[in-house]
Amino acid sequence: MKMKILIIALWCFLILLKLKFPPLLVMFTLFIVPSIFYIIFRDKANTFRVALLSCTVIPHVPLQTTLIFLFLPLILNDEWLRKVAKWKLIVFTGIDGSGKTTHSIETVRYLRTKGIDCAVYHWFRQLLVSSASIAYAKILGKPIIRHRYTRGKNVYTDAFRKRIRTSMAMFRPLLQLIDNWIFIGTMLLINMIKGRWVICDRYFYDYYIRFKVLGYPVPKILEWVVYELTPNPHLLIVFDVNPVISYKRRRGEHPLWYYVYARKEYLRIAKNKKGVVIN
Repeated sequence: MKMKILIIALWCFLILLKLKFPPLLVMFTLFIVPSIFYIIFRDKANTFRVALLSCTVIPHVPLQTTLIFLFLPLILNDEWLRKVAKWKLIVFTGIDGSGKTTHSIETVRYLRTKGIDCAVYHWFRQLLVSSASIAYAKILGKPIIRHRYTRGKNVYTDAFRKRIRTSMAMFRPLLQLIDNWIFIGTMLLINMIKGRWVICDRYFYDYYIRFKVLGYPVPKILEWVVYELTPNPHLLIVFDVNPVISYKRRRGEHPLWYYVYARKEYLRIAKNKKGVVIN
């Protein structure tokens, strides 16, 4: 009840600012008010309410319309807001064969015993990339390689190395990033709205590392987008394993050099993202 009274009083204050002061000056309150509220109360759920209410000061929004920014914070469910505010994203990553899938499944089981609503996702779908690659191969009459049934020595041939060094090959990592944003981004958003924790077996980083290690012409801007603009996990766990062990576990799915270089990239991510490395 106290929070609702505060919201109404704050809305009246923002309306006065909107009427009395220049729009450019008032726009600063859009960021200042929620920030001050969070610093004082440390309440993420109600900070979201205040941030929504602060939209009242947006220029050229009629006064009648600002009532929406008043009513929405008042009718939002407290329990739902707090559940969303406590939402967590946990990412397990590392070279293939390091135990990501096993640990992610066991983590979900453990969290559920503690009463935490959570879900595990094995991010290994490549709808856009696979469809585009198959269509490209069919149009040009090239063989379609099914990696699921093909071992590394039959995939990473000289012809493959030449193909990935062409300018057209640059579009594959870009298409993969778009694919990830559509699929992974959508699922993260849905689960965040539900307040359901997400445990990831692989993440955006894994796809980028794969392309980089294989030698695809990946632009620096793409690396920046992957590492800086994708949602940061609340907890990043990188499994570190000897590349030889990983190679044997995967039964030669990739050449040994692939695991060696991939391991270096994962350790670099752990350092830059302040992830937890488990050996």
